[in-house]
Amino acid sequence: MLRLRVLTAAVLAPLMVWATFSLTTPEFGALLGIFFLTAAWEWTALCGLTEPRSRMLYVGMLVIAGLAAYQAPALPVMLVGVAWWIWALFELVHYSDLRQGFLATVFGKRLSGFFILIPAWVAPLVVHARRDGGPRLTLFIMVLVWTADSSAYFVGRPWGRTKIAPHVSPGKSLEGLLGGVVMVSLLALACGKYIWKLSAPSLALWLAITVIATLFSVLGDLVESRAKRIAGVKDSGSLLPGHGGVLDRIDAFTAAAPAFVLGWLLLRPLL
Repeated sequence: MLRLRVLTAAVLAPLMVWATFSLTTPEFGALLGIFFLTAAWEWTALCGLTEPRSRMLYVGMLVIAGLAAYQAPALPVMLVGVAWWIWALFELVHYSDLRQGFLATVFGKRLSGFFILIPAWVAPLVVHARRDGGPRLTLFIMVLVWTADSSAYFVGRPWGRTKIAPHVSPGKSLEGLLGGVVMVSLLALACGKYIWKLSAPSLALWLAITVIATLFSVLGDLVESRAKRIAGVKDSGSLLPGHGGVLDRIDAFTAAAPAFVLGWLLLRPLL
């Protein structure tokens, strides 16, 4: 399994690095759109849609809503996305019974797809379109998520003892989370100091945004795990060897990207 995960990542990571620096923002958005539309198709199964026509209709509605969100001011879109994730955290903590809570209802699950996927698709495009180092900052968000996920896996697997949410994801541990936070913090400090040349106060804010986004990345993983448990499946799909479906690969990104971009938009004048 680990070998397949590494091989898949070895193919996807260079593709995303190339796309980030070589494509225009609309082209980059179209490429990301392929991944997000695939994830949307996988989400239709998790939220109980089985007929191809109804699944296609749901994905079509997501496309229309996503294009509208892309044209809207970025800050409200990110605020709505982050607010939804905070609500998802409340339900994750409050309801140990997976059948309880608004997000466990049919309507709640179907509505969730819009809040999970649309802000996450818009977020990197907002940053990528920035004339001064937009692609570089976009890549940082992706590397942030990759670092947090890989570090948590390699730290949590041998040393993980304290489970974060065993009723949702028995493999997630506090030790793994701390390992991810430490590694991402080192990444943020190095990039902030040597690439963006940030002053000490700005570097502290940059670190805070990064750590918060890392915590949101874990939340994204847990919420998708909850949805899969409710649906009674192990993976969202089987397209990516070693990872499962596309949604399994981008679940952490769907929460981390809006959180990071929201912090960046709010604190940009101070950075």
